Amino acid sequence: MRPLPLASLLLLSLPVFAQATPPAPPGVQAREEPAPAARGGTVSEDTALLRGLLWATEPTPEEVRAMAIEDLALLADPRALNPLAALLWDPSPRIQAAALRAVALFQHPRAEEILTQVVRHTQLPDALKLQALDGLLYQRTASARATVGAVSKDPRLPAALQSAALSVLARWDVPRK
Repeated sequence: MRPLPLASLLLLSLPVFAQATPPAPPGVQAREEPAPAARGGTVSEDTALLRGLLWATEPTPEEVRAMAIEDLALLADPRALNPLAALLWDPSPRIQAAALRAVALFQHPRAEEILTQVVRHTQLPDALKLQALDGLLYQRTASARATVGAVSKDPRLPAALQSAALSVLARWDVPRK
């Protein structure tokens, strides 16, 4: 199923949107309710996540989609990781890079798994693999370090990727301030 219809179905299933406003009685003029943000309330996490997913997958200009993808990372909701992983296959290199940057901002086992898969995938461009290696640095787990170490020693990989892995390993041992 395509992401847009799926997100629409999820949006309609939320209790906030499922509650229909009852029709006004005859002779009484219906009053429009202001949006939640206009009432001084906040938007729920589910609503914010779904809005971000819709904007990230809409056929809008790349700049808008890239900003929506970055906003998904700012929400820090791990439920966004799988849709972000799907965006790694977008035909636009800009969207791919934005999705990978967003995934790298999460410190979550699924984010580490996605970054590791990007590094090991044969069909993804080397630029994304280099970016994924940098993202693994911020995961700060033993398995992420092992992945970077394996990449640095794998003779089947391009020299640029091995060199980048060695650079990441060198930065790994530097204490964080």
